[in-house]
Amino acid sequence: SACTSKVTKLCDLQPDDTICSVAWTQRGSYLAVGTNLGEVQIWDVAAPRCTRTMSGHRTRVGTLAWSSALLSSGSRDRNILQRDVRAPQDFQTKLQGHKSEVCGMKWSYDDKELASGGNDNHLFVWGNQTSTNALHKFTQHTAAVKAISWSPHQHGLLASGGGTADRCIRFWNTTTGTPLSCMDTGSQVCNLAWSKNVNEVVSTHGYSQNQIIVWRYPSMSKLATLTGHTLRVLYLAVSPDGQTIVTGAGDETLRFWNVFPGPKSQSSIPDQSVW
Repeated sequence: SACTSKVTKLCDLQPDDTICSVAWTQRGSYLAVGTNLGEVQIWDVAAPRCTRTMSGHRTRVGTLAWSSALLSSGSRDRNILQRDVRAPQDFQTKLQGHKSEVCGMKWSYDDKELASGGNDNHLFVWGNQTSTNALHKFTQHTAAVKAISWSPHQHGLLASGGGTADRCIRFWNTTTGTPLSCMDTGSQVCNLAWSKNVNEVVSTHGYSQNQIIVWRYPSMSKLATLTGHTLRVLYLAVSPDGQTIVTGAGDETLRFWNVFPGPKSQSSIPDQSVW
């Protein structure tokens, strides 16, 4: 808990398995957990108990994304499985296109498009929840695409970030299927998140600076550079009110930052303190 600093243990896996990804439902108290052995578990956090275990992947599930009752899981086996958790089957459709591990996924805010990034340096945009054909395939990144975020302010505006050999944040118009702009950040891009209150983006980075940057869109001027992590900042989550982010890194620390203004504020004044 960011408010009380209380830590609650939810679950243990078998000794030969580890957790590779987690994702909250958009509403409610359910958490999806992807494991190294290829399982996807659904946990009722309030109970707490595992309500369902689903198979379908041959190896680790490194990324998860919810769209209402539909859960998408991306794996090292290069496949994306679409799972309606209300249905008895473990999955309904399989999306195939990536030539290497699927390492990032996000549903658009209107739940009509799924973006996926892979270790093959490719970014795919998939259509409605029953289609198995990609709407777009973008190949401009020159390293793995783990960082993906949809704009809550403009329909069809997608941001993606590339790994160490790429270092770029790219913006795409998924309505027309065209690239919009590119910013070389100088470091591996691990995560991206758009502020829901103002037109700003936060990125987290790895080699070589392990920093966190807040950008104003579309100018991509830097509003703040936050440092403190000593290894790459692999994980990022935004609080429900859109003001606070939490970052997790290979240095085994979680850090909370106030980076975005509230819904009624017009200017961003990042607080660089860690609490």
